Amino acid sequence: MKLWPLLFCGLLMACGTSSGPARDYHPYLQAKGITTLSPSVIPHCHGYGCRLKSYASLTKAEETKITRLFKPKMSADKERQAVAAAIGLFETFLGQKTGTAADVAGTYVQLGNDQHDCVDESVNTTIYLDVMKQKGWLHQHDISTVSTRIPLVGGGMGFHQTAVIVERASGRRYAVDSWFHDNGAKAEIVPLQDWLYGWHPARPAD
Repeated sequence: MKLWPLLFCGLLMACGTSSGPARDYHPYLQAKGITTLSPSVIPHCHGYGCRLKSYASLTKAEETKITRLFKPKMSADKERQAVAAAIGLFETFLGQKTGTAADVAGTYVQLGNDQHDCVDESVNTTIYLDVMKQKGWLHQHDISTVSTRIPLVGGGMGFHQTAVIVERASGRRYAVDSWFHDNGAKAEIVPLQDWLYGWHPARPAD
């Protein structure tokens, strides 16, 4: 039992870094069975924990819609806004082709192989970010490996994870989390330190 405080502190230190260079995300994706990343055939996790994988491609028209979100000489803030919108379009287009268009926010709210948990969401978002990188759309940010917030400290009773980007100029890390909303919504992009300590979107007033 004496190991638990050390383990807890170790987890907190491991996931609590809010700035610094991006960490290689490829080993994590490989551990989930994603060994090839190509903009032409995009892997898509679903069914909880990346248990199931489907593969789909964007049409030229779909890719053009995403490309138009990224303008020349965008500020880092504007680029994050474009990334958030692009994640929603990726989910919309690929959801229609992989049978996951009906995914709802959260985990286990609705059950089925067409649903996502935070592992599916963070893996898919990291893959979409990699496509953006390969397409040359990202100029202000690098992609880092996923980050996890731990129970109690993260404002809940369970672990939760997110994709992460790093602003090149400042080294600031940002959570890119699409788990909070139904399929096709813009991702939430917030400072990672806020996310680690329980951030969630504002709930609508009753």
